[in-house]
Amino acid sequence: MALRSYIDPAENREASRKLPKLMVEGLLLGGTGLGVFALIFEIAADAFSVAAYQTLLAIHGASGHHDIAILAFILLSAMLFLGIVPAYKAGAYIRPTAGGSGPLVEAIGPPKLRWLSWVGTSLFFLDAVLTIIISSISAADVLMLKFPEFAPYRILLAECFAFFIMAVLVAVGPRRAVPLFLLGGGAFTIFTLLALSLVGYSAVANPEWAFLTSGIIHRLEEAQVVEHVVRAAGDAPAIGSVLFFQFFFRSMSSAMLGFSGYEVIPASGKHAARPKWKVVNTALTLAAVFLIGTGVLQLAAAKLWNIPSTEGYSTLLIEYEIVAAQTFGRGVVQADVIVADQDAAAAERIYEERQQRAQDHNAAESGAVAGDHSRENDVGAIANDIAIARAIESALRGSDGQSILSIAALLLAIILLLAQGGGYVGGAAVAANAAKLGRLPGFFTNDRIGIAVIWGFSAAFIPLIREVVVVEAYYAFGFVSAFIITSTTVCFARDDVLRDRGITPGSAEARSLRFAGFRGMLASYAMGIVLITQKTDALGAIVVLAVLITLFQLYYAFGGARRDPAKLSAYTPAPDGKPDYHSGIQRAHDKARARGIIDRVNQLLEEGAVVKFNVDSARIRRLVTYVYCLDKDAFELQRMEAEYDDDIAHEPSKELDDTYFKTFNARDEIIAKIESYSHYGIFTFIDKYYANWVNEEHGRNGADVQRSMISLIFPLTDDDLIFEQFQQYKWEQQPEEIWQFCRERYSWAKDQWPNLSGRLTTVWTLQELGLIPDEVDIKTIISVNARNDLREIKIHTHGPFEQAPADGSPAPADGDTEAGDD
Repeated sequence: MALRSYIDPAENREASRKLPKLMVEGLLLGGTGLGVFALIFEIAADAFSVAAYQTLLAIHGASGHHDIAILAFILLSAMLFLGIVPAYKAGAYIRPTAGGSGPLVEAIGPPKLRWLSWVGTSLFFLDAVLTIIISSISAADVLMLKFPEFAPYRILLAECFAFFIMAVLVAVGPRRAVPLFLLGGGAFTIFTLLALSLVGYSAVANPEWAFLTSGIIHRLEEAQVVEHVVRAAGDAPAIGSVLFFQFFFRSMSSAMLGFSGYEVIPASGKHAARPKWKVVNTALTLAAVFLIGTGVLQLAAAKLWNIPSTEGYSTLLIEYEIVAAQTFGRGVVQADVIVADQDAAAAERIYEERQQRAQDHNAAESGAVAGDHSRENDVGAIANDIAIARAIESALRGSDGQSILSIAALLLAIILLLAQGGGYVGGAAVAANAAKLGRLPGFFTNDRIGIAVIWGFSAAFIPLIREVVVVEAYYAFGFVSAFIITSTTVCFARDDVLRDRGITPGSAEARSLRFAGFRGMLASYAMGIVLITQKTDALGAIVVLAVLITLFQLYYAFGGARRDPAKLSAYTPAPDGKPDYHSGIQRAHDKARARGIIDRVNQLLEEGAVVKFNVDSARIRRLVTYVYCLDKDAFELQRMEAEYDDDIAHEPSKELDDTYFKTFNARDEIIAKIESYSHYGIFTFIDKYYANWVNEEHGRNGADVQRSMISLIFPLTDDDLIFEQFQQYKWEQQPEEIWQFCRERYSWAKDQWPNLSGRLTTVWTLQELGLIPDEVDIKTIISVNARNDLREIKIHTHGPFEQAPADGSPAPADGDTEAGDD
């Protein structure tokens, strides 16, 4: 049974029972994380905003042929829903908190596929930069609907938009910006569902509204909002099979852009509510339905209303304008469109200007030969378009349609602005993961720095690219490569990963999971082949940039152009010195070592294993930070990270995981190290005070007093063991990071000594006063813990010429060491 579900039935039933609550959880930023709708709304800006340009690009790729664009989109949708979606759902079930395709390879992929994570990081970084470019240019284009006079400054506006979102994210931090994405993404998603439903219904019910399209296009061209209009030169059946398939595959390659944000959903899995896999899988399905449904509605309306490809302006907004004028405005009837004299005059002027531009570009020297008939037809068509545009403007002026159209443009502009957040945050997260692996400099672990670097590259390329139809060719390679990497990784997931998830390798469940990855491989590889063959011009630049970024990662990770084992060996920085790592991998392993120590110390504090030292947790953390050569703010930074990554795998690779657990499992060693400095503080007290009670005349030499003090302060440990440690004690000036802990133990011993030594010092005082004979053997009973366990303590009273009998009191079996520990 190859298609048997790989999901545990009991787990699936429990998750399905919680699903109604999970659908709405997190909408008010409460609960255990983001629910299905909250997760969709959070990534809607990135995942759905580009879909507003999907129809434009599909028609553009098909050279204006709507039928070809629709067929290409149908095949592309089948690949997404039947191939990519199952693969991503399987990956989310295995590791819902991986955080993207590159980290997923490191987390569940076999060693032979690890190189994909290097390439995936490079392509995702490029993808992030291109996301900023597309979103900022698109937001500037949308504003032209309300402010066409700003068309000459659209690139400057795009630069300002890119800088604004970067500044907001750097100022408030990516995590605190989540409400902004929730509100914007939610408003856009809900509005788009309602508006596109109305668009689809209106297009089917009123295909005759197509006459308005030419008027809207003319207005956009004259306002220089649209630079190029691509219309079909003839019917699709008449173009021949060669051109048909050429347009078909090019349309596929262009329409893929609408699926670009799909990778963001599993990448945001660590923010999802529990069970995370159920939330992510449900969101993946609903998002695919949304993307496919909106694309179908847009293409259907574009075909029925004969909307061409308009570079620089979304097809969706043209559809909105038609509905706004006809449904919510005063409406326009074709019979009422009358060409006025001023329309004819304006048409003459526009025709002359277009002819002049054509001649300047040596594009239409035969226009004069065409005669007055061609001129008359062209001028008449322009005049009719002017009249239609004027009628639409009159129908919208002061109506509800004008308000609704303004809201639509504003929402689309806002969501396109917020879409930059997905590029910034996603790219910064991938860079942080690469830094954690030692492949990028450590400062990239700070998301704010990653965001600023991405903005710098984006700002440099925006003036060079200028158009969405230019950048989409480059953009597609990034997310399609993510599809390929994720699908391949799921298909070849390691057996130990499957066992950890409760799936037996080789079983029907395992075959089903791998088959889901295989289906994704078929779909993603087919997409990749289409891209390579249809976007060949962009392939060279993408390969060069990806290779350069990958080579930089390799150079930084290995500490040079060659792989030197000496640079990859374990390294521990000096406690008071600045780390001088020889390679990125060396730094990554040292940071993994530090995270293991920090998590173990935090666990010891939570379970009360170090409460016996009677020292506050801040001092213990400060001691550990110095002794184990950690960064001064390491504990605080890890605490902040744990708030968001509560159940994520600690390390992004198996090698770092081994390093982490090597130190995390060193529980006894860490406790012993803390205890040694606790003893140092107490030994310092004994060393400073024992001389006060030395009396050679009555047989109390230094060793006798020291043993007596040790017996009282360490009643639960063998005197000989502690005395042996004390003999090795030597006073040395300690760094403040160590002494601040030892001083507390010194003060504790000093404070406890009067209470512990009352009977002992009383006997010694009476002895010195001659009130107790030296030959009297005095013993006392003390309580050593909260259970009121008793121990017999002998008080030394023998003269200088008598042999002190051995203390026969047995040492208890437990490992507690100091008085008052319990």
